[in-house]
Amino acid sequence: MKSLVVSLAVCLATAPAYAELKKGDHFVELDAKSAAGKNFHLKDMAGKWVLFTFGASWCQPCHKELPAWDRVAPKFKGKVVFVAVNIDNKPEDGKQFLDSLKLKHVFPVFMPDETSTAIKSYDPDKMPSTFVIDPQGLIQIIRYGYDKGDEDKLSATLSELVK
Repeated sequence: MKSLVVSLAVCLATAPAYAELKKGDHFVELDAKSAAGKNFHLKDMAGKWVLFTFGASWCQPCHKELPAWDRVAPKFKGKVVFVAVNIDNKPEDGKQFLDSLKLKHVFPVFMPDETSTAIKSYDPDKMPSTFVIDPQGLIQIIRYGYDKGDEDKLSATLSELVK
């Protein structure tokens, strides 16, 4: 019995200090910067719906997803803020990638994977990873990956949520 207790204590002591976020959880603040180098904080979006998606230059589905969200965003102008969170470890790669997409309605921010403390909470193992938080800061949608037509599904869901 004593060895079981010791083993359990060791497992608990070495477990990660974070838990993957799920629907209904409060958001974890991003440690991101704008293209101009200014800090970007989700808390500054309090009272608004926010869609943010983690992506990177090496993520092929991200090359399709972000332009799709850029086409959806005008429908929700003034209701939902759309943010592209680039996690490239070389910010210049992320900036080049996002610049190449010519996004007009999705705000780009940069949060290098290897230096971010927030990334572990969101655990975007499957890319892209999209989160929608409500005006109270609670996660309402989590989506992993991107397939053609996802923008129509997300648009319909957002329409219901932001009525």
